Amino acid sequence: MLSGIGPRKSLVEYGIKVVHGLPGVGSTLYPIRLGDISSRITNFHGNQPLKIARELFEYIFLRIGLLSIPVQTLALYVRSRMIKEDSTGLIKEASTKSPDPQSLIPDIELMPLSTSGMDNFDEPEFINIFSKTPIICVLATIIQPKSSRTVRLASSNPHDKPKVDFGILSDPSDYIIARSAIRLTLSITDKMKASGFPLLRNITFPVERQELDVKSNTTEEMDKFTRRRIRTFHYASTCKMAPEHDSKAPGVVDDELKVYGVKSLRVCGTSIFPQIVSGHLQAPAVMVAEKCADLFKNEL
Repeated sequence: MLSGIGPRKSLVEYGIKVVHGLPGVGSTLYPIRLGDISSRITNFHGNQPLKIARELFEYIFLRIGLLSIPVQTLALYVRSRMIKEDSTGLIKEASTKSPDPQSLIPDIELMPLSTSGMDNFDEPEFINIFSKTPIICVLATIIQPKSSRTVRLASSNPHDKPKVDFGILSDPSDYIIARSAIRLTLSITDKMKASGFPLLRNITFPVERQELDVKSNTTEEMDKFTRRRIRTFHYASTCKMAPEHDSKAPGVVDDELKVYGVKSLRVCGTSIFPQIVSGHLQAPAVMVAEKCADLFKNEL
């Protein structure tokens, strides 16, 4: 946009010469949304100096042990409409029979982590809970959000930060997906405790609700939790690949990543995705780069 390519009104507002008016630039920002469900555990090595020393030795000299294990080693992908009403499992028929393949795309990802997913440790409440508490958490993630918003210029100064509107939970259907993700996560942690896994209690919700099971947390409580804990991660689709005059969301690049109306300019990155993928964007970003490299080589 600072180069003069983008929504004409926004460029003119800041006195930027319009090279090509493209309303789609910055118009469909899709970030993944996530919140964490944390539980106390009994096994904790953080306060065992000898154990820590041993793990450090094994990792430094042998490259084995706890420190050699990634923070995340598995993930669960699921479509929210396939989750049973009581969140105890999946509806098998819904997961295998559908006339529309799009309806089978996962919109929830659950990521178990051997650490806290919380990041607001400047708040006294969370400092008291997590400063010396052994925990694990599950990141309940909306990977097909319906809410989208925009990236716009704040000025013509390239050193000024842009105006980013994430539109978090602006589409009510995202609340429905978030509730399904939270209920499924709580149901899984309940089953883990029942199977003997050393979970002590859920510590995500307020103290007076922590001992209650998944069925006891009301819709209002889950929505309040979602609003408080939701964050954004993995950003995409601000220069989407679509027809330039698409009535729903105008495109910015064609199928060769070329920017409409501008010669010798391509966009390479997650911003070209017409729709955010159901997963993390690192590998897809590399795939786009590989394709872009091939397009350049084919023109030599």
